[in-house]
Amino acid sequence: MGSAAHQLTAHSGNRVVGTMKWNAAGVQSLEVPHELQRRGIATALWGEGQRLAQEKKRVAAPKHSADRTKAGDAWARAVGGPLPRLKR
Repeated sequence: MGSAAHQLTAHSGNRVVGTMKWNAAGVQSLEVPHELQRRGIATALWGEGQRLAQEKKRVAAPKHSADRTKAGDAWARAVGGPLPRLKR
C-alpha cells in the first residue's frame, strides 16, 4: 500500500496506547501494545476513523486490509465490515 494519508493516535496520559494509519486503499497499520490489547483501544480508533470520514469529505473511511495477523483478523471480524481475502 502507499503512504498513509491519515493517522490517529490514542493516548493515556502522556503514553501512546494505540495508533492507526490508513489511506483510501485501507488500513496500513493498527498497533496497540500487547499488554493493552483487548481493551477496546483499536475499536475506538476504528470508530473515530469512521466518524471522521463521515464528518470530513476529504478523509477516506478506514477499510480492513487483506494483510492481517491472526489476531487482526479476529478483531476485524468482531468489528464487522467487508473483509478482503487474507494475504497471509
